[in-house]
Amino acid sequence: MKTYAIVGNQYEGLYTQPWSTVQKYTQTKPAPRYKGFTSASAAQSWFDEQKNSQDLSSRKYSIAYDGQFKTDPEKYYLFTDGGSRNTGNVAGGHVKATDKAAWALAIYRGNNLTEPLFQAAEAFFGRTNNEMEILAVIHSLEQAQKVTAPVVIVSDSKYVLDSVTNWMHNWKAAGWKKSTGTIANLELWQKVDQLLQPIAERLEFIWVKGHATSAGNVLVDRLLNEAMDQLK
Repeated sequence: MKTYAIVGNQYEGLYTQPWSTVQKYTQTKPAPRYKGFTSASAAQSWFDEQKNSQDLSSRKYSIAYDGQFKTDPEKYYLFTDGGSRNTGNVAGGHVKATDKAAWALAIYRGNNLTEPLFQAAEAFFGRTNNEMEILAVIHSLEQAQKVTAPVVIVSDSKYVLDSVTNWMHNWKAAGWKKSTGTIANLELWQKVDQLLQPIAERLEFIWVKGHATSAGNVLVDRLLNEAMDQLK
């Protein structure tokens, strides 16, 4: 008999009912982590491991609707953004080879969120918005490896934050697979996972509303658009 383990919603626990019954317990918001096992002991071990990981700040994100959040003088704040001038069929999906896309990153230290210590952007032809959002996080994680202080990644993409704090770990636990089909940008997500692991205990995430009241978010949006403007 198969045992299913669910972590992260109101139905958290172990189940031995058929998948047709258990499946509805996984279809909630926030999306839980879940997995099926051939033995109850394996399910319990995975469940305990997942519960322990919930204490990591890198497995969740806080929300700053007005772009304002309490800063810490000891932390670095890495604002990331990605975008695509997509003239293709689906926003964030199909693009034309001539469509422009870019990612951007701006790093601040402590309570000063007006003067970045570092900023970077890079533009491409024929890449999707989602690719650019993920690349921005990859570059931020690479920069985070260079310091030993706590790091906060700030993004306006709930797709990225839901993936990096939740869905990505489900995919990895399932052998980098998901039940609903292929994982878009799989190699990029595997790179994110590789870079995140060494700094998970000093990493956290914040979501801010895009193009609104966060100076850091406004800056990275401007940087990526300037990078696209310069792409010939």
